[in-house]
Amino acid sequence: MKIHFSSNQKHNFKNLLAYICMPVGFCVLGYLLIYIVFTPIITPVLSVSEMFISDADFKNGENLTSIFDKNSASSENTGDTVDMSQVQIPSYGTHYANLSIDSVSIDAPLYFGDSSAALSQGVAQYNGSFLPGFGRPILISGHNNSYFNSLQYISVGDEITITTNYGVYKYKVTETKIAAYNDKTAYDLAAQEENLILYTCYPFDTLGLTPQRFFVYADKVSGPDVV
Repeated sequence: MKIHFSSNQKHNFKNLLAYICMPVGFCVLGYLLIYIVFTPIITPVLSVSEMFISDADFKNGENLTSIFDKNSASSENTGDTVDMSQVQIPSYGTHYANLSIDSVSIDAPLYFGDSSAALSQGVAQYNGSFLPGFGRPILISGHNNSYFNSLQYISVGDEITITTNYGVYKYKVTETKIAAYNDKTAYDLAAQEENLILYTCYPFDTLGLTPQRFFVYADKVSGPDVV
């Protein structure tokens, strides 16, 4: 049996289809435009961020390991660039570099991941920041009554060196300041340039956590870019 629709019913049916299909079409078009515009931007960021994400990142960091070889020939790389294939990405709790500041007699192993275990053995990099050579901020902490105690004597213009298996990186101190422990404006991990940020509890020589932090800021002056 053939069903016949009146002109009003046909008109209402068309309106219903338009009511449903047009928003869906706009959503699909919007998502497509977002994908086209932002994929070239997001993809490189995700590819780099993957190196900081592993199962080990969710552990407590008590099992410390090391991949750093101070006698490695690649640590003497003086070229402008180093291939990504030469960079061994550290997992959480790994000693991957050495940090030294000759002017204030600091020489400490640098761990990836700022667990209490890492901070008891050296200085530690926040694993939400980037490795040297990647052109982005590096955030490193240390205890004020051990490895970073003499940070209180650092001056603008002093040189900080980070030695890795794939290159030696030097940074020049541009500023120091004291800020509250929860002052998120004290650093910008979204910056599109490589700068080094060191911090420790303040005042120095105190035991336990304090409400203030002492920050040291330094700009990169040499070291190969990872490509």
